[in-house]
Amino acid sequence: MRGLDRAPLHVAAGSLCAGLASANAFRLTGPLPPLMIILLVVAAAASGSPARLLLVCIAACLAGSTWGSLRLEAIDRSPLRVDIGRAGRMLVEVTATPRREGFSIRAPARTLRFEGRAIREPVLLELALGRAPPQGARLDVLAEIKAPRPAEHGFDEARYLRRHGVHVVLRVDRWRAVGRRGGLGGVADRLHTGLAAALASGSTGERRQILVGIVLGDDGEVPEALRDRFRSSGLYHLLAVSGQNVALVAAGVLGAAWLLGLSRFVAELGAVAAIGAYVLAVGAEPSVIRAGVAGVLGSLAWLTRPRPRPVVLHAPRCPRPARVEPVRHPRRGLPAFVRRRGQQSVGGRRLR
Repeated sequence: MRGLDRAPLHVAAGSLCAGLASANAFRLTGPLPPLMIILLVVAAAASGSPARLLLVCIAACLAGSTWGSLRLEAIDRSPLRVDIGRAGRMLVEVTATPRREGFSIRAPARTLRFEGRAIREPVLLELALGRAPPQGARLDVLAEIKAPRPAEHGFDEARYLRRHGVHVVLRVDRWRAVGRRGGLGGVADRLHTGLAAALASGSTGERRQILVGIVLGDDGEVPEALRDRFRSSGLYHLLAVSGQNVALVAAGVLGAAWLLGLSRFVAELGAVAAIGAYVLAVGAEPSVIRAGVAGVLGSLAWLTRPRPRPVVLHAPRCPRPARVEPVRHPRRGLPAFVRRRGQQSVGGRRLR
């Protein structure tokens, strides 16, 4: 416990992360876990220093496991699953750029209302080939609710969509745009549109599509034949946003601040803002969020670091200072120094 007392915040944060990871193995539900967390916090406040850290770590681990369990249950919950096979009018929001897959266009979306019921659930839109709705559009659709496609050729679509919180697919018959989403999602849509427009200026055709895919991870406009060539060459990962993109964004901001002569504090703040804007523009993909969190934590660690204390070296104290007097060398006439106890002279001047 003595070694752990040196970094109690790190130990508590590690316990919280361990609890979050444990939610994948087992889930804690019901009123008992929150009650245990409260009791552990109270016991930690009343106990001494050695046992306090242990109780706080147990409470943090339990809180992380409870939090992860609630989040996983929310992802697995699907109010529309009982309506599979029904058709009706819905109000949905397109949350990402649509992409062509085979003989249809698919787009991630979120339902807002179904047959007069307020239902907010991630879904996958399946539209006929033709004009596709833009990202961030709010649509009034007439669609049929159906289950994901069964597993074939080694790919289980239901399992893949379930990891993204999607449990049903909406086969759209007709749709019309009725507005755009607002809030933080609307800001993300405007950032995405602005970056895509900036990348499109001065480039056309496949070059523009590849640039948009590399910078924004949006390969919806990349032709299927070109995507197959990227897969066969082993370079398809370039069309997906990863931590490398976030690192390049942060390095670009820090380099620009250095060229402009700005302070490191301002540069780190700019890097945090740039990372947040880039994550919003690209989308809340798991790899992007992980890289963004790591980059922001790195900048915050520098901003909140303790300032180094100056090192003071103390020379040993001399009981009596020595005095040096210049004299002439007897043969060459060059100046020499004779050390006498209690006297010191430099340049002919005697120092006291």
